[in-house]
Amino acid sequence: MFFRILITAHNLLRWVVLLAAIWALLRAYLGWLGRRPYTPMDKQSGIFFSIFLDLQVTLGIILAILSPYVRLAAANFGNALQDESLRFILVQHIPLMLIAVAIVHMVSSWSKKAVEDLDKHRRAALGFTLAVAIIIFAIPWWRPLLRLG
Repeated sequence: MFFRILITAHNLLRWVVLLAAIWALLRAYLGWLGRRPYTPMDKQSGIFFSIFLDLQVTLGIILAILSPYVRLAAANFGNALQDESLRFILVQHIPLMLIAVAIVHMVSSWSKKAVEDLDKHRRAALGFTLAVAIIIFAIPWWRPLLRLG
């Protein structure tokens, strides 16, 4: 029961992460291409993206620990790699999501350190774009888009 609740939360939070990512990307690109000042709202959009992604990855790690499929796969990694969906989760989904989180945090720090507003927006736009591309590539899209229960 608890596992099912976590999977549902992880699935629903995917959409919140993607919406937060779109908001952060829009703020960054509009600021960069529109040569706008870097405002607290621009910073806040990156913070929300980061927070929701952190929460999503935390749920994902808990799910991986509790998952009977991941436990089975860890017991026999060679056989697990023969299963397409398990291979995707073990080799692509988990590592790439961890890389995406690291990129979002590095980009947030890197853009704050820029002196010029244009550089802050540019760094955020390019870094968040890379992170979102990785996230989109690492989502198991074959699973139900909205899993409730």
